[in-house]
Amino acid sequence: MSRPGVKTLAPLDPVLTSCVIALLSFSILMVYSTSISVAEVRYGDPLRIISHWLVYIPVGLLIMWILSRIDVNWWRAIALPVLGLGFILMIAVLIPGMGREINGAQRWFSFFGLTLQPVELLKPAVIIYMAYYMGSFPERLQRFSSGLAPMLLVLVAALALLMLQPDFGSAVLLSAVCFALWFIGGVPLRQLCTLLLGFIPLIAIAVMAAPYRMQRLVSFLHPWDDRFGSGYQLVQSLMGFGSGGLFGTGVGQGVQKLFYLPEVFTDFISASIGEELGLVGILAILIVFSVLFARALWLALQTEDMFSRLLIIGCTVTLGTALMINLGAAMGLLPTKGMPMPFVSYGGSALFGECILLGLVLSVQRHMPGNKRHEKRSSRQRQSSASNAASSSEIASHQLGHTL
Repeated sequence: MSRPGVKTLAPLDPVLTSCVIALLSFSILMVYSTSISVAEVRYGDPLRIISHWLVYIPVGLLIMWILSRIDVNWWRAIALPVLGLGFILMIAVLIPGMGREINGAQRWFSFFGLTLQPVELLKPAVIIYMAYYMGSFPERLQRFSSGLAPMLLVLVAALALLMLQPDFGSAVLLSAVCFALWFIGGVPLRQLCTLLLGFIPLIAIAVMAAPYRMQRLVSFLHPWDDRFGSGYQLVQSLMGFGSGGLFGTGVGQGVQKLFYLPEVFTDFISASIGEELGLVGILAILIVFSVLFARALWLALQTEDMFSRLLIIGCTVTLGTALMINLGAAMGLLPTKGMPMPFVSYGGSALFGECILLGLVLSVQRHMPGNKRHEKRSSRQRQSSASNAASSSEIASHQLGHTL
């Protein structure tokens, strides 16, 4: 029974939670199928990777559920401390002895054999800050000095830390999300166009400054010219999609996972899905993601609070952009870049980050004032409880009078 004056939480949105459970269930199947050979050779235990994944998933769901219970106004109140924490962790990971270097990139903390990337906290922290600033000071947005400039400074600082790791993919993703938020939040279009024209040459310089990035761009355009070198991953990925056809070779029957395609259960899991489940499997995944994103954006339209709306949109755009980069790189539509498929690719840090993002969306949904159906149901329950209590009191009084 709900106590008077105590605000009751709406239940978790059934559409969003169903989509996430469906994606994670599918992920268990595909990670198991694609990782057993690698785990056998790498660790001597074919179940090593999937057993870790079965631990990460409930932890991620717990994080999502806990965040969903926090009132959305708390995120507005702690926007600056959360952003500060994100920057502190991004700086700490670059300090020798604190951060761990893997394949030439220093992006991870290592705890008891587990690796965590602070960028997965930085992304929601930047989104919360951008939503807070535009939702709290809409009158400042028309002037560059007091509107876009402070937010741009935060983005540039985040990009600088990402490039020091280096993590070019996350830098591009975060830039795209911020531009989307600025556009929707009301930053004048002329300022965004001018800023975009300034960003393009910076991106070009960043690509040309690192030979391996330039090599990825060239191999993306002509992967077959160096199919055993820089174009190897993309060629093998395309072969996986091609051999899958319409219905695929069947779960567990793919060959790309047999050490032909590196990172097949992480960044290139979409190629394995295309090989084993064919075009039908890829379309099924896209349908689930489309429902997830459409539902989240529908929730954003239901709230009149600009902070809450931008928070949902920022989280949704982040997940959607990550999906597009993952599929685009695997299908040869974008330069090859390691970006996991949300809720499907193996990776504890990525999963926790994705659950944080969806937890923020659910935080808005569960505390949304316009949740009429839940409010009416709670009201009916309170009225029913009050009525039952009154009836019980009348019966007790009648029995006592009869006894006397």
